[in-house]
Amino acid sequence: MFKRSLRPFPALVLVILLAVTMVVTQAQPTSLVMVTEVWPPFRMNDAQSPSGFAGIDIDLTLELSARIGIPIEIARVPWARALEMMRTGTADLITGVAWTEERAQFMAYAATSYASVRPTFLAPKGRGASVQAYGDLQGKSIGLSTNSAYFPQFNEDKTLKKVGLSTEVQILQMLALGRIDLAIGTDPNLSWDTARLGLKDKVEPTAWQPDYRTALFLAVSAKSQAANLVGQIDQAIRSMVADGMMDQILNAYR
Repeated sequence: MFKRSLRPFPALVLVILLAVTMVVTQAQPTSLVMVTEVWPPFRMNDAQSPSGFAGIDIDLTLELSARIGIPIEIARVPWARALEMMRTGTADLITGVAWTEERAQFMAYAATSYASVRPTFLAPKGRGASVQAYGDLQGKSIGLSTNSAYFPQFNEDKTLKKVGLSTEVQILQMLALGRIDLAIGTDPNLSWDTARLGLKDKVEPTAWQPDYRTALFLAVSAKSQAANLVGQIDQAIRSMVADGMMDQILNAYR
């Protein structure tokens, strides 16, 4: 009768051990790269900071790094490029990002929103009454930040005259100079920049404003080694909300 050997095959065991080691190594990256650009008060220039940034998202990122035990490098790139880096997997993380179906194709969102902003329209001083309803946006040039999402009706509307610009600062400056009819951005960001640029006497909110709030998330590139850390990252963000750390960070910039 044939007796089956119970001795393991050393070569096969070695292959399995190597495969397991590779999976574990891939599952725990030694560092991550978060890409972002200036967007006060979430990300602001700070020459004294190692990253060159200060703000809500920076404090969030530093706290997240401590809680998951992985160093996170903060890299400054234009927003459009940051999204492309997330698409290709040359960056790992991005903060302050709104959910869209298109972005969800190449980014895995942490489920817990850590803050929210509301879309706001501005007009040159004295012209805010020209927009009494959504339909009044028709025919007007509207400055917006390229590749940003505001609210679904506006995002999907192909009939509006949208003028894409690099930053909200550029948008406000062009509005103050009368080169565009309206500007759209998000508060508290627009209010922060309007005050900082000394434009309170040159621009004003429109009479109609959208009744919408945009939740902000942290997201991970689907092509990043960190893609399988989304659950751990979300758990860390949830704990920051639950233990009051997120409120502490937000209140520091109000």
